[in-house]
Amino acid sequence: MGTDRTRRRPGASALLDGAVFALGLVVLVGAGLWWRAEGADTGLLTALAVTVPVAVVLTRFPLMVTGMASGIYVPFAPVLLFFLLTGYEPPLALLAWTLAALPAYLVDRRSWQSRVFNAGSSMLSSLLATLVVTGAGVQEPVSPAKLLSVLAGAATYYLADTVLSAVSIAVERRKSVWRELAEPGSAIGGALFVLVAVLGYLAAAVNIAMPTWVAYLTVVPGMAVVVAAWAWRRAHQSRRQQRELFEAAVHVHAATDLDELVRVVESHGTALLSGNRLEVRASPPGPGETGCEVDDDHGTKRWLVAPVGTNQQARQFDEVALVSLASLASAAFLRVRMTAETRRMALVDPLTGLPNRRAFTAQLETAVRADAAIAVLFVDLDGFKAVNDTLGHAAGDELLTETARRLRETCGAGAFPARLGGDEFAIVLPDLFPGVADDVAVALVDRLREPFLLAAGPATISASVGITASEPGDDADALLSRADAAMYVAKRAGGDAHVLAADS
Repeated sequence: MGTDRTRRRPGASALLDGAVFALGLVVLVGAGLWWRAEGADTGLLTALAVTVPVAVVLTRFPLMVTGMASGIYVPFAPVLLFFLLTGYEPPLALLAWTLAALPAYLVDRRSWQSRVFNAGSSMLSSLLATLVVTGAGVQEPVSPAKLLSVLAGAATYYLADTVLSAVSIAVERRKSVWRELAEPGSAIGGALFVLVAVLGYLAAAVNIAMPTWVAYLTVVPGMAVVVAAWAWRRAHQSRRQQRELFEAAVHVHAATDLDELVRVVESHGTALLSGNRLEVRASPPGPGETGCEVDDDHGTKRWLVAPVGTNQQARQFDEVALVSLASLASAAFLRVRMTAETRRMALVDPLTGLPNRRAFTAQLETAVRADAAIAVLFVDLDGFKAVNDTLGHAAGDELLTETARRLRETCGAGAFPARLGGDEFAIVLPDLFPGVADDVAVALVDRLREPFLLAAGPATISASVGITASEPGDDADALLSRADAAMYVAKRAGGDAHVLAADS
């Protein structure tokens, strides 16, 4: 009940909120004319002296229905309307309340657009509530019938204000009005509001039955209820967010990869922020959004972004919780990145950047288990030792790095080249068509025969390549052994050639 929107662009929603405020002012003027037509009771100043300051205080402490994404909250201030409707004539009661509601809502801590809307909505809703209470025709103020009329008026007030708020929010967010009206917690908020309205009736009944100074004492327990409800809500919100942060800490540190971590952070963040959906993204928050930066200490910038909260007090809790969640997420993203980097380094040859023997064996075993039709090429460089001996080990390392680059270029995207160690390389090649492996081997031999322009000077080598194709019943060791044997046949024949295992 009520809205709290901030940093919004002017548009249809702003025009609607302005129209609601304008209609509220019409109600205020109409209440004044009604009061004058009924004789202009001099009790107005007395009513205002009590109503205005109390309304300003009560407006600052609504009872939030926690966990509601649209920010449903139960205001205490309208209790004064039902106090006035019980103890005063309807024209004076409506005029006094609208005059009190105007400053009470306009000095609130919400955005100006929300203040204007809430003031207008309150004045319009109070008119409908007054008509319901007056229409009941109950003259005796302290009676069950009067109490029932007040309850009916309170229900009317809540329903009218809720509908107006739902329309305004739906226009702003471009969503269905019915979806906003069906927000979980609306019925609970209405029940609480009607119960709060009973406090106004009870205060008026005490004022009528007892001396005025005794009636004023009812303000003390009333304020105690307000403060207690406010303190309870803050404590409840704090406990809920602490519990959610603890669960988030457990789950983010159990995540093993980046995608899982993002899902965990978004899930717990949404629960943490009173239902406002949190998103992990690379761009900072925009208009109508709040966010906190997440840094994994490696230059990768991410943001935790969510819509701006719909209540000032809830938003303060959310901002603190968002900072705590961002701290947890930063540590978790750093851990996942370092774990992934460690795994990658364990499977990569540090000199050439190719997969190492361990990675090659795993890839080969996976292909064999899947009964995939593959070919294995075993490559050994001819003349590499001479380059090392004449130009130095740095030149040898440079030659190996360039060899790896040529392997990648020649084998194509579907191949899996790896460095087994020293000057030995191997390739898992999808055997898509007959003769493909043979064509790749020919291209490799030709490419590696080309001169290498090294920093220490030019160098020329060649390559011996052994080829084998997978057969039913093969295992990884058998495939690699056949390719290795075929490579040695090519090397013993003088190198600079390729040999099929079937021909060896």
